[in-house]
Amino acid sequence: MLFRSGSSSSDEGLGSGERVAAPGGGGGGSALMENADFSVNTILKQLESIQQGTPKNIVILGTRHCSFLHQRIIELLSYALVLSDNHIFTSGATGTHAAAIRGALRANATDLLTVILPQSRSRQTEDCQELVAEVTQVVSLPENDALSLEVASKRCNRRLVKETEHLIAFAFHDSNTIVQTTVEAKEMDKLVTVMYLY
Repeated sequence: MLFRSGSSSSDEGLGSGERVAAPGGGGGGSALMENADFSVNTILKQLESIQQGTPKNIVILGTRHCSFLHQRIIELLSYALVLSDNHIFTSGATGTHAAAIRGALRANATDLLTVILPQSRSRQTEDCQELVAEVTQVVSLPENDALSLEVASKRCNRRLVKETEHLIAFAFHDSNTIVQTTVEAKEMDKLVTVMYLY
């Protein structure tokens, strides 16, 4: 998994393509930071976020195609964030979104989970419909039913980012919809953490 964190596209960091070992990185299998953003503005914003300790609205988005291990990590992250009184927002799908939903539900705080579906509930997969049946705050976007899932997902992601302060994204380098969402979030001056999967 590669990590990239930043808050705005105007921040200055390492040059494109530079990679730095993450703290605690050691031998094989260690996490790496790619295109890490170590600007003063980014570091201060992240430190302020940690020090405030106030609950935040956090959106977790990502690929549908992630391994069982990555899903478990996402589930644990979501669980821990909800236990810390953060409100998790996500969309409905397999992979990343389903893991985020399962983690938040496991924390038994349904008031801290909002799922926004890119289209009508009836247009979701059976697995997704079963999972979101357990969620009390579900918003569907039937106005996107005539659109392709890709376009509807982009609109849904944009709405999710607008309603939150921090985007945590799990993506492959060719996950165009998610990568585009991270760029848009930075343009909105949101805190963005991207975890690239292999």
